[in-house]
Amino acid sequence: MTATDHRAIVVGVDGSDGSRAALDHALAEAARRHTGVRVIVAYAPAYYWAEFFALEPRPPTPDPGPAAKARARRLVDEVVAERRAAAAPLPDRGIEVVAVAGPPAEVLVGAAEDADLLVVGHRGRDTVDGRLTGSVALGCVLRGRCPVTVVPPESAPRPVGSTG
Repeated sequence: MTATDHRAIVVGVDGSDGSRAALDHALAEAARRHTGVRVIVAYAPAYYWAEFFALEPRPPTPDPGPAAKARARRLVDEVVAERRAAAAPLPDRGIEVVAVAGPPAEVLVGAAEDADLLVVGHRGRDTVDGRLTGSVALGCVLRGRCPVTVVPPESAPRPVGSTG
């Protein structure tokens, strides 16, 4: 059975610590709910900037989608292996990895239209210091049609006696 056979938990990944934590949270939540997980990686199309500035596209370049999907699949495999090693529960309805061209928040909100839950990381690759949450997470919270969970990256242990 695949994640799309039932309403699934959708999680956005980009390889950041925040998305890794979001993926781990989504896997745990899917195991608890007995549902599947749909892992979404958004990527810029090959001619994104050419189209944005109405420029003539260059000769065909490789589609970045398969490489983005492969990176996401490796991340899923790593987190699943970590959960297995820790004897942590895993979803029993499958884990599907999908790469979609487009702006991340828009892609995630669209992918989660029929989801039980959308999970995103607190900070992704485009971190700007001082912001309470990233633009992708904020876009998902504001436009999502299902519940959205924003998961912060796991923080490194602090030395005894440190503050902040």
